[in-house]
Amino acid sequence: MSIHLAIALWTVFAAWRWGRWIQFSQCYPTMVYLACFQLLYEFFSHEKFYLWRLEPDPVFNYTSVVMLHTFCIYPLTAFLYLTRFPEVEWKAAVHIAKWVLIYIGVEWVGYRLGYITYSRGWNCWWSLFFDVHMFLMLRFHHTKPVWSIPVTVLSIFFYLIMFGYL
Repeated sequence: MSIHLAIALWTVFAAWRWGRWIQFSQCYPTMVYLACFQLLYEFFSHEKFYLWRLEPDPVFNYTSVVMLHTFCIYPLTAFLYLTRFPEVEWKAAVHIAKWVLIYIGVEWVGYRLGYITYSRGWNCWWSLFFDVHMFLMLRFHHTKPVWSIPVTVLSIFFYLIMFGYL
């Protein structure tokens, strides 16, 4: 069994079961935003400059793994995250923390099993920082899409400078 397929199937099931599909059209722009920036990361990092890399398994080659995560797993988890986002501040903080823990937990297992590799100084601590940043940006994009784009571009430059791409 492919770990990537197992994660995708679980994500599809969770989105089907717990997603608020009535809100899909409101979440769709942010789902596309996430997929686009994942593809932008792949464009910048492919082969020579990756910070983290999803490794192929017996079922999926590298390109298939990237496509599965980019167009299925990440958008559907963003959909779940956004449709269940609470309005009360302390509950929102707990919600963000829950999703960060889910992402970092799955990544840690993937790293320990060899399905994720790190390079150029990236590690689980950077992933934790990135996940917090990503989930905050997903909410920001969902509520203020125009304002989120310049902040996202600045964030990209931060990572490019921090890890020696520029």
